[in-house]
Amino acid sequence: MHFVTGAFIACVCLVSAILFSEVFPKWFKWILALIGAFTSGYALAILIRKISELTSLYSEPKLWSTTGICSVIMLIVIIVVVTILHRRTAKA
Repeated sequence: MHFVTGAFIACVCLVSAILFSEVFPKWFKWILALIGAFTSGYALAILIRKISELTSLYSEPKLWSTTGICSVIMLIVIIVVVTILHRRTAKA
């Protein structure tokens, strides 16, 4: 259930950033990106932990260190996607 909640919050951040992109100032979009990256990273960490519990193939990873790694990966993905989209709109 925590995975679904984290994924829902990340989707709400993404949808609100898309819908209100012209209304929000730039700093608020950055805050939404950070919140979305952290909650989606947390959701991924919970998913990884649940999979490791169910399969019993791996030892159970620590939740906060896995959350930090997943959050950083999600933030890098967000930055790369925004950079690519920004370059495409600049060319057009």
